[in-house]
Amino acid sequence: MFSLAVAHLAHRKLRTALSILAVSIGIMMLVVMLALSHGMLNEVADRIQSVDAELIVLPENENVIFTAGAAFSGKYAPVIDAFEYGGRRVVKQTIGVMLDTLHMGGQQQRLFGVDRADMSAFLGRREVVRGRLFDEGRAFGDRLDGLRNENGYYDPALVGEAELLAACELVIDERLARVGDYEVGDEVIFLGRPFEIVGVVESGVAGRVFCPIQVLQYVKNGGVPWVSLFFVKLHPPPLAGGDQDRLRVGPSEASAGGGASQVSYEEAIADALSERIKAKVELKGAYRDLMYESFSQVYVYINVASGMALIVCFIIILLSMYTMVLERTREIGILKSLGAGRAYLIGLSVVEATLVCVCGTTLGLGLAIGAKLGLEAAKPLLTVSIEPAFVLIALGIGIIGGVLSALYPGYRAARLDPVAALSME
Repeated sequence: MFSLAVAHLAHRKLRTALSILAVSIGIMMLVVMLALSHGMLNEVADRIQSVDAELIVLPENENVIFTAGAAFSGKYAPVIDAFEYGGRRVVKQTIGVMLDTLHMGGQQQRLFGVDRADMSAFLGRREVVRGRLFDEGRAFGDRLDGLRNENGYYDPALVGEAELLAACELVIDERLARVGDYEVGDEVIFLGRPFEIVGVVESGVAGRVFCPIQVLQYVKNGGVPWVSLFFVKLHPPPLAGGDQDRLRVGPSEASAGGGASQVSYEEAIADALSERIKAKVELKGAYRDLMYESFSQVYVYINVASGMALIVCFIIILLSMYTMVLERTREIGILKSLGAGRAYLIGLSVVEATLVCVCGTTLGLGLAIGAKLGLEAAKPLLTVSIEPAFVLIALGIGIIGGVLSALYPGYRAARLDPVAALSME
C-alpha cells in the first residue's frame, strides 16, 4: 500500500508539491505566531521573575502588565514597610519603581526608575560588564534626601540644573547595547535632556533601561516622591518543618469563603496587605499567568488566524485527493476487481494524504526555523522561541488533518462500482 501511495504521488509531481507547500505554509504560520507571542511574553515574565521580591503592589484599578505613570504617593512606602501579619513585621524591603518609556534600539523600551540602593534587587547575581551603575555613591539621592521635609517633599528650586544633568544617567542591558550599538559614554535624549549611558549590565534584568528614580520624580513630578508600583521583599515565614510555606486562613480571610483553607505564605500576606493599603497586591510568581491573561484576546486572534490557514490547507488536500480519485477511476476499478476492499482503498487515500501532510509539516517546521532566524536578525530584541510543544502540536495537526482530509475521497473511491469503473476511458 505504501509503495503504491508513493507512486501515485510521484505521478502527479506538481500537484503533490503544491499540496505539500500549502500545508507547510499553514504549519509555518502556526508555529511562528506561537513562537513569537509566547517567546516575547515568556522573556518579559522571566525578567520580572528575576527581581528579588515576592510581591508587586500597584493601584487597585491598574493592570500589572500595562501600568504606567506615577500613582502611589510617598506615604505608601513607610506603611508597607511597617506592615505586620500575625503580630510580626513581615516586610524586609519595599522597592519603589517609577515607569516610563523611551525610544532606544529601534523601538520603545520600558524604563525603570529605581533608587541606586535598590539596584541589587534587580541585578541579583548579574554583574556590570562595562562602566558602572548610575548615581555613583548615591550622591544625587543623598543630596535630595537632605532637602526633604518630614513628609518627603522638597523645593525643586533648590536643585540646580547642573546637579540634575550630572544625575541624568542610564544603565542598559547587554542585549540592548548590542542591538543599538551603544557604548558607555553615549548620550540619549530623553525628557528634553541628554542622558549618558554609564553602564551595561548582563541581560536578564527586569528592565532593559534603568535610571535614578529621583531624576524622573524631579522632572515629571516636581520632586514629589510618587511611584508607579512597588516590589516587596518579605521576611521568611516563621513556621518550620513541612508547613513553612503554608498558612491556615480562617473563613474571613479565605479567598473562596466558607471554612478555613490552606494558602501560601505569600498569598496570605498579599491578601492582608491589599486590605490594609487598599491597593492591588499580586504575587510576583503569578506574573506569567497575568501576562497570558492580559493578552488572551491576542491569542484568540492567533488561534483563529492559524486555524483558518490550516483549514484552507486541508481543503486543498481534500480537493487534491478527490481529484485524484476521479482521475484514477479506472485504476480503482482494477484494484477492486483484483480483490481490494473498501478498507484498503480508504487506507490508500489516507496514506497518500498523510504522506503529503508529514512532508508539508516537516517543510513547515524548517520554514518556521528560517523565519525565526530572519525575524531575530531583522528585530534582534524580539524573542522567537520554538518550543518542543509547538513542534508536537504541528505534527499532531499535520497528521490528524491529513487523515481527516482523506476520509471522504477514500470513501468515494471505495463506493465505486468496479464494472462501471473499468468501463471508464
